[in-house]
Amino acid sequence: MIYNYKLTTSFLGTKYNGWQRQKNGIGIQQVIEDRLERFFKQKITVIGCCRTDSGVHALKHVSNFKTKKGIEPADIKRFLNATLPRDISVLDVEKVNEKFHARFDAKGKTYIYKVYTKPDPFLFGRGWYFDKKFDLVKILEGVEVLKRHKNLISIAKKGEYLREEIDLRELKIRFDGTVLEFHITASHFLRGLVRGIVGHLMAIGRGSLDLEEFDKILAYKDPEKGKFSAPAEGLFLKDIYY
Repeated sequence: MIYNYKLTTSFLGTKYNGWQRQKNGIGIQQVIEDRLERFFKQKITVIGCCRTDSGVHALKHVSNFKTKKGIEPADIKRFLNATLPRDISVLDVEKVNEKFHARFDAKGKTYIYKVYTKPDPFLFGRGWYFDKKFDLVKILEGVEVLKRHKNLISIAKKGEYLREEIDLRELKIRFDGTVLEFHITASHFLRGLVRGIVGHLMAIGRGSLDLEEFDKILAYKDPEKGKFSAPAEGLFLKDIYY
């Protein structure tokens, strides 16, 4: 019998080379697999809902792994939280259908990007410190331009994509006078897309990119045309929908 376990984790990505196991550097996947192999005493492959860039964080990340050993989820969770580094936490472990796949079964994701405008040591590494003045109204106008386009490949990283068109379900902006948050929900995300969205919108806000040029960049549907990308440390995966 094959047992399929779903892991829900959160992590601070500052010290890691993203989620994916790496040849050079340490990925979060590798750290979790190492602990699971110690627990199950066999080779374990963990499938993540998505990759993340170096320095990106997750409030909620979903993965799954399969094994022939049936063990209570609570025991797995207890062991992982006792042995993982303190910047990785297991929120939940559950047995799921053998066919469940963390990546391919995902129906959508929400990311948060944080920009902070005043020096704050407690946001260092967990947000983009932006010390330039910006026009929030212009940023909101940029959002409206963005919503007119389904293909956002121009502001993503170059790559091979099965689906280039994106159902951008929600893009909210919250600003409390110090921290500017972008909440973005979509059917799926291209590599580097959220950072590209925020980078271009902040460029519009500070006056180094106008709305007409932004519209043209998006219309090109060419990742070579994108000009701006926000730093990785401000990005948080918030939720995944199944």
